[in-house]
Amino acid sequence: MRWAALLGAAALPAQGRLSVTAALRPYVSVDAPVVALTHVRLIDGTGAAPREDQTILLKDGVIFGIGPTARLAPPAEAQVIDLNGHTVIPGVVGLHEHTYFRQTTRTTQMTVSGPLAYLANGVTTIRTAGSMFPYQELNMKQAVESGSLPGPRMHITGPYLNGAAGPESMNRGLRTPDEARRVVAYWAEEGATWLKLQGNLTRAIAGAIVDEAHRHGMKVTGHLCSLSFADAAALGFDAVEHGFITNSAYVPGKRPDTCPAENMRIQAEVDVASPAVQASIRELADKKVAVTSTLAVYETFTPGRFKLHPRAMELLAPDTRAEVEAEYAALGTQGLVVPERLIRKMMAWERDFVRAGGLLGAGVDPWGSGMLPGFGDLRNYEMLVEAGFSPGEAIQVMTLNGARILGEQATRGSIELGKVADLAVIRGNPAATPAAIYDMVTVFRSGTGFDSAKMLAAAKGLVGVR
Repeated sequence: MRWAALLGAAALPAQGRLSVTAALRPYVSVDAPVVALTHVRLIDGTGAAPREDQTILLKDGVIFGIGPTARLAPPAEAQVIDLNGHTVIPGVVGLHEHTYFRQTTRTTQMTVSGPLAYLANGVTTIRTAGSMFPYQELNMKQAVESGSLPGPRMHITGPYLNGAAGPESMNRGLRTPDEARRVVAYWAEEGATWLKLQGNLTRAIAGAIVDEAHRHGMKVTGHLCSLSFADAAALGFDAVEHGFITNSAYVPGKRPDTCPAENMRIQAEVDVASPAVQASIRELADKKVAVTSTLAVYETFTPGRFKLHPRAMELLAPDTRAEVEAEYAALGTQGLVVPERLIRKMMAWERDFVRAGGLLGAGVDPWGSGMLPGFGDLRNYEMLVEAGFSPGEAIQVMTLNGARILGEQATRGSIELGKVADLAVIRGNPAATPAAIYDMVTVFRSGTGFDSAKMLAAAKGLVGVR
């Protein structure tokens, strides 16, 4: 099979290979117009089973050839990289990705460390899900786009929107539907493309947000409590965050527009297989409301199960690391506790949601509990496999499904002809050994390969500082 025939068959998007600036150069390991990745194990993001001994051809930032290595000869001008023993997956599309880190003494922006950690762990596209420092986040997005900062492409939500905001809150409190519409229009003009709603909004205000957001071409998601998932579906939400644990409809005696104190705890006693829960799952799927899985962050509240990742801990500044480790040592004795049975019910709910035809994406929610950017995204893979998804299905949740939720499935999210060359090269076989997913070697963004180890080294000690 010759590459020229494949090139003619692929409709190449009008996007070029990522330009390597002086700021990016120290992290770049592959910078050639034509690249052939040979002898790879391919998990393509479509949900299909892994394919062995494949070749992937990249030209000007686009995938233009895929096939068995024995049959697909690289073009003469290609830089050929033999990846025998490696697995290639699409770049991860993370949907609940923060750029701040919040500990007991302070909240800091991960302006440098966050983008480095995301990209180093194979996350090539993120949607933030609420910002503490929205203008720093917008500036970070511009820095990545200009090539002055290595990182993933970013979709911005702007600040958290809520119904109340105390004197120490960094939420934007909203008192009336008219005020809500004005705030939405403002953030649309500022460059946000999504909005993240919090747990104490009324249906009237949330409805105004959704309506105004859609008028401006924006989408809406939420970490809900006063609103149930059924409320969100009725109001036209595009997505909801976290799944089973935040659906307040499962709390007995739930009152309209009120956040019950038992939410995120009572679900441990709810039967996921019950007719009522299964009906709620089907309703959400039928109304095309997407769900973001964040299993990894809720595991950080599960005593006896959660473990701090040693490589992630290297990214923390010394005082921040001490606080994270102290909170880890106290796990189960204070604050939110997520028992093992609740984690398993969250997994079952997500599996049933997908089986009902629902669109499930994934994200990490790295706000300060010890699960860091990128590392939590990869932990989600292990947990999705544990939940009963096949390796191919779990990768699809993390890649193509995320692209679908963002409306970008035509250009990225899977390894298919004509799509942007966002890829992650992993040493080993995560399909057989899920923990191998962390052994990231090279991450391609628009056809340019970044050295994962160099990016993680550059981020060491920075979380909690910058």
